[in-house]
Amino acid sequence: MTVSFKSMASWAILVLILMQFVPLRRINPPADSEIQLPESIKHSLKKACYDCHSYETRWRGISYIAPASWLASSTVSSGRAALNFSTWNDCNWREKKMKTTKLGDVVSAGAAHQPPYYLWQPEAQLTASETRALLKWLTDF
Repeated sequence: MTVSFKSMASWAILVLILMQFVPLRRINPPADSEIQLPESIKHSLKKACYDCHSYETRWRGISYIAPASWLASSTVSSGRAALNFSTWNDCNWREKKMKTTKLGDVVSAGAAHQPPYYLWQPEAQLTASETRALLKWLTDF
């Protein structure tokens, strides 16, 4: 029995349609409190980091189309687990120091941290001056 191209295409389309019905957790719980930072640093973090590392995620159109939605949901979940600026004020000083050290390493790596995100959202990349200011703030923390 041979399978025709038309039959394979029909099955592929059916699978893609069914994939859209897989439920995902694209929610943004209310943030406990606003993080207290210098305004320029807060702006840089919101621009480059908040979509994956806070409860202020902007769920773009692509995050509603499977299988890209699965990648977006998974990335945000793991990003929030690693560092969540919405719960930053709940951390003690030692946790904040560890997180700022790791954040400094990630900021130094630049867009290499999440290449698909920065490819899709190039405006989210930090400029050289924003990167320098953020790294200076992180080392002074």
